[in-house]
Parts: sequence; C-alpha cells; structure tokens
Amino acid sequence: MSLSPKVIALLGFGEAGSAIARGLAAGGGWRGIPKPGDNAPHRLIAVDPALNKDARGIAMGKEARRLDVAIEDTYTPMLSEADLVICAVQGEHALDAAKSAAVLLKKGAHYLDLCTVTGRMSDEDRAPIEMAGGRYIDVAVMGGFFKSGIKAPMLVAGDDVEPVVAWMNSNGFEAKALGPKPGSASSVKMVRSVLMKGLEALGVEALVAADRQDILEDVLDCFSDVDLVPFREHLASLVRTHVVHARRRWEEMGLVVRTLRESGVEPKMSCVTEQTLQRSVEAGIAPADGKVPKLDEALKLLSEKVVRGR
Repeated sequence: MSLSPKVIALLGFGEAGSAIARGLAAGGGWRGIPKPGDNAPHRLIAVDPALNKDARGIAMGKEARRLDVAIEDTYTPMLSEADLVICAVQGEHALDAAKSAAVLLKKGAHYLDLCTVTGRMSDEDRAPIEMAGGRYIDVAVMGGFFKSGIKAPMLVAGDDVEPVVAWMNSNGFEAKALGPKPGSASSVKMVRSVLMKGLEALGVEALVAADRQDILEDVLDCFSDVDLVPFREHLASLVRTHVVHARRRWEEMGLVVRTLRESGVEPKMSCVTEQTLQRSVEAGIAPADGKVPKLDEALKLLSEKVVRGR
C-alpha cells in the first residue's frame, strides 16, 4: 500500500518542525493555503503552543508565514484534516501531544513520532494514537536538524513501515526501515547515546586536560589508529578484550585520574571508568587461558557476571 498524504500536520514548529517544513516546501511544494486552480493541493499545517508567546514564538510565526504554513497555537479541528501527522516536540511533551492529537486524529492517519523518547515511552505515546484509529510510527532522528535539515538520518519502525519510509525518502527525508516493532527505533537511539554522549563527556575531560598541558594536537593525532578499522569493529574489539585486559586497564585508569587531577581537571567520567573496570576485575571474569572471546560470548559473560540490574 502506497502513502500519498494530501495534508500534513506538524506538531511542534521549533528547530525540527521548521526544518521539516522547509524541506517539504522546497522539495515538494507543500504549503499552508491552496492556490487557485490546485486540484489536489499539498497542504502543510502546524501546531505549537509557543506561537507568539515570546521572542522565539514570534520568530516561529514569521517563519511559518514565510513558508506559507498554516500554524495555530492550539490543537484545533484543522488537525482532523491531516492524513499524516509528524510530532516533533520535546520528549517530555510527547505523551501530551499524542493525547491531544488523538482526540482530533483522522481514522487511518499515520502518526510519525520523532520525539526523543525511550522504547517504553514510545509505547505510551502509541496507545492513544492506536485507540483513536491512527497508525503509529516510531521514528528516531539520528542526526541534527540544525546541520542537516530534513536530511537528518532517521530510523523508522512500526506497522506499515515500508510505505512510510518510501514516502519519506521520495519527499526529501533520509529514512531507513528498522522493522515492524514500534519502540525499537527509539531504543536504538537511546542505546547509541550511551556511547556517543559518553564519548562527548569523556572528550571534554580529555581535551581540556590536553589543552592545559599544551599537548592538544599530539593527543588528537594519536587517535588516528581508530580510523584504521570501522568504528563498529573497534567498539566490538574493546568489549571483547575487556574480558581479558580489564585489570591492566583498571590500573592504567588510576594513573589517568591522577593525571587529570594534576591538570586541575575533575575526573568525573574517568573515575566512573576506573570503577567500571574495577567491577569487572572483582567479578573474576578473566579467562585462565588468556584468550579473547567472541563478542557474543563476551556479552553473555558480562551480562551474567558483571552488569547488574536485571
């Protein structure tokens, strides 16, 4: 079944919503008010409670008018005209947006949830949409709208995912179908952020310390070995060898913590890294033969012997 919406509603017209509107307006001629002679106009409408409330809201209204997007500050009946709803509000407002939209949602309309939420939160967002007869689609945005606009990479999951992804890619998006399970795209994003946001925080500690010691370029240059293999392989190798070398790495991290303190940098992330390595050492998981296990074997061992909470 193909997807060919005539009216799209954007919930939220901040950085994400306005970027999507610009992409749709530029690539497909989407706009808010039909022109004379349009037989099947592609209409673009938006809802954002912040409209005209402050400087940001005033700028939002100006941008909507520039793009010819019909925007309101409340969930008005015009939302019931939408064949496709794209929700791009902040994660903490995602459920409220879903509940507000569900009351007005056209039966059979697709609801694309682009909010940054957990897999469980995605399930909570999905419930009112499906109860209203809508088709919930879980979308994880894996890049920044500020840099990439509508081309920000997206993972898409849910029933009817293939026609949705086909429509998105033919209308300027960069979307990849992940599978039929709603919530899985959001979960992928959250787990990825464990690493990427952790790297960001570690980068702050490392590069500030390097800069204070006047060795910044030397430190940056020494990371070139990471470029020799795909990052996914590098990460898998770190986890596999962790089983064998946790003790040596733990001892080194003790010196790393001292180095940062000598530079006047509080080693918050590095202390946690030291503690995490110590946890594996104390679990006694190092193999007697010193052989590095396969990734699945390493993860099974770490899950059963080291990582708590399940």
